[in-house]
Amino acid sequence: MKRKGDRSKARIKQRQGEAVQRQEVYDKRTHQQQLELIKTRPGESKKEKHRLVELIKKSERKKK
Repeated sequence: MKRKGDRSKARIKQRQGEAVQRQEVYDKRTHQQQLELIKTRPGESKKEKHRLVELIKKSERKKK
């Protein structure tokens, strides 16, 4: 019987590696690309949409 908290070290490293890969892909996208991707997903994602819209507006103000 497995005890709670008894995790495989190899599985932990694997999940950490996968998380790093996902983060790298996320970081390569622009705010606009990320916003478009969110619109295709189910659910509302209100907080993330609001955060991205604010970042897009802020970057547009800096360009002017």
